[in-house]
Amino acid sequence: MNKKNYKFGLVYKNPYLGSKVQEVLTVSKQRLGYIWIHSCGRVIVSPNLGLYVWFGPNGDEWTVETAANWLVSSFK
Repeated sequence: MNKKNYKFGLVYKNPYLGSKVQEVLTVSKQRLGYIWIHSCGRVIVSPNLGLYVWFGPNGDEWTVETAANWLVSSFK
């Protein structure tokens, strides 16, 4: 079993749009960025508010796990 090197922090929900923003933290609780999840299931990565990465490194759509892993690997 692989040990995850990230945790999820606060979750901000928008009841009107049905979307949520989830904070991604290191194991030591340092903020790496955010994952924005649309009501349709689309995942967008935000290393900081105001910067949004819509597609993964190979042009693939993000999943929550690939987005969190990318934030960890990008900001070591």
